[in-house]
This record gives sequence, structure tokens and C-alpha cells, in this order.
Amino acid sequence: MKRLLLAGGGHAHVEVLRDLGERRGDFEATLVTPYPWLTYSGMVPGLIAGHYGVAECTIDLARLASRAGVRASFTSAISVDAQARVVRGANGEQFSYDVLSLDVGCVPHIDRVAGVAQHAVVVRPLEAALKEWARVLDRARDGDVDAVTLVGAGAAGVELALAMEYRFRRELGAQAPHVRILGDAPHLVPEFPAGARMRLSRRLERRGIGVHLGSRVTDVSARSVHTEHGIEFASDAVFWTAGAAAPAWIRETGLATDERGFVAIDDFMRSESHPEVFAVGDCSARRRRPFPKAGVFAVTAAPVLASNLRAALAGERLTAFKRARRYLALVSTGERHAVAAWNGFSSSGAWVWRMKDRIDRAFVARYAS
Repeated sequence: MKRLLLAGGGHAHVEVLRDLGERRGDFEATLVTPYPWLTYSGMVPGLIAGHYGVAECTIDLARLASRAGVRASFTSAISVDAQARVVRGANGEQFSYDVLSLDVGCVPHIDRVAGVAQHAVVVRPLEAALKEWARVLDRARDGDVDAVTLVGAGAAGVELALAMEYRFRRELGAQAPHVRILGDAPHLVPEFPAGARMRLSRRLERRGIGVHLGSRVTDVSARSVHTEHGIEFASDAVFWTAGAAAPAWIRETGLATDERGFVAIDDFMRSESHPEVFAVGDCSARRRRPFPKAGVFAVTAAPVLASNLRAALAGERLTAFKRARRYLALVSTGERHAVAAWNGFSSSGAWVWRMKDRIDRAFVARYAS
């Protein structure tokens, strides 16, 4: 009997599990992922801001796997022997496969910055970062936090900064810690159109969040952050959101990668070098017609991935994933307000947050029933 191995419990694999629960095939399937749940990234800023409880933002992977008849092992994949077709888990277990799908996400781009591993909270994996955020919030309640720094001026850093500042201000009032963003790019959220950048910049300014751009962070210590221009920022907590890097072990798999180490895939989400291996989401990169590192693409690609995994196991024809040229980006701003960017245009308001809330809740609910 053929063996399907799903490495990682990301946004695409939850759809594969749901699909398997509805139409079980004549093959064995195994899920290897560190946690028995998926924390939905789209709702994390709302969780930090206090709009959601943890249960509202999580998808029960153990339940999904059980319903689909998929064996689940809750450990991290740490290596792939593509020649032997074996994945090794952090717990020492080995998993053989005929078809492998990787949905293991990315890691923050630390770029050998001193002190990050010891003193900063990297935002991936989200589960670990949320535990650290809870500790920082408790310290702030105790008066032990005067300033919080987010390194990375992309959408993730901006959204988290706004969520944290809102939560601090709502709970602590005038004693709320100062929140700042540091980034080496010349512009805030450079991936967004100018109108959306302006809306977010005004929001940050109105909320008193410091924004310091154009200078790379070179060192993080227990109570400060240093930049390449010699500026030292006092900081009692540092959250690292800068950039996206491929998990280091991917380069050692023997799979074709792009120049940054992400799994190189074709239009079918299949490895360029190993046709029995698929990759989706932030751990992958399509060299022809590339797309940004955004969760929306893993979500929209998921049904095609599920179909292609079945086809690969059966030796049938695959379907190309054709992503939309435009995609809607929604960034919450702490309170029940959000900014929308689409096709060069932008808008903002409470109605955008309500739309985002409906979309996010619907995604989680799809896998709860």
C-alpha cells in the first residue's frame, strides 16, 4: 500500500486532512507536526489585542487526523533523506513515504545578529511566541516592562506592534510600555501600495508607536537593542519578525532549492528535482511566476494540493495551481479597525475589521465541524 506523509500542520495541510476525512483513499497517511493544533496566524494579532480567546484561533489537528484515519505523530520534522524517502523526527522516529508533502513554514531571518537567540522572541513558531507574549504581558502588569521593540517593518511587525500597544494601553493606561518598530528597509510595509502604507503610518503615529527605519539591528541584549548606526534603544522585550528564511535542514535534503534555501517547486507544487515530493506555503518557492510569502497562497493552493497528492499516489495527471494575480491583504490595527490593500488601492475602517473577522472565523470554523 502506498504511503503519504504530511510533514507540517500548516494552513494547506489542514485542508488536505479535511479532504482525506471526506474521501479516504487506498493508501496509508501520516501527519508529522510539532503541535496537536494549528494556531491560525490571521487571528494572532486579534488574540494579542484581546479580541479572541485561544480556542477561537486554533484548529484541532489531532481531531482532523483522527477523523481522516491519518496517523499523527506530534514531533518536528528535522531532516529528509530524499534518496531513501525517509523523514526523521526530532523524537528519533523515522517515517517512510512514497509521496511527501512539506508544509513546515519558514523561520525569521536572523542573519547572524548577536543575541537574538538568547534575548529575542522569534515569532515562528507562533505557539512558542504566544507563550512568551503572555510572559511579557504579565511582566508589564507587574511594572517590569517600560519598552517593547519589534524588529521588522513588514506587515507582521506593524500588525503585532499595533496589537501589543492596544493591549498595553487598554489594560495599563498611562503605565503602558512604549512600543517601537525597527527596520532596515527605507519604508514601512514596502510590499504594500503607498495608500496602505500611509494609512498604517498615520495609525502608528496617532498611537505613539515609534518607527525607526533604514538601519539594521546588529545586537540584542537583555535590556537593549543596537543598530548599525550606533543607536541604542532601551528595550525590556524584543520580538523578531524580520524577513523569512527557510528552515536550515531543507538545504541538506537533496531537494532542489532556490538561492535562499526554500524548496523549489513547479506549477504543480512539486519539487523540481524529486517528483514524489510536494511543498506548499512559506517553505516553498516557485521560480517561475513567484508569489509573496503570504498565508493566502497556502490557503488557496490547498485544494489543488489535496487533489495532486491523490493523483501522485494513483499515478494520475496533476493539476497546475494558478494563483490570482491580485490578492486582498488585511491588516488589523489593534482595536476593531483594519486596513485593506488590493490591486494598488487601499481602504480602512471598522467595516474592514468586520470583514476580516468574518473571513478568519469562517476559516477556523471550516475545520471545526
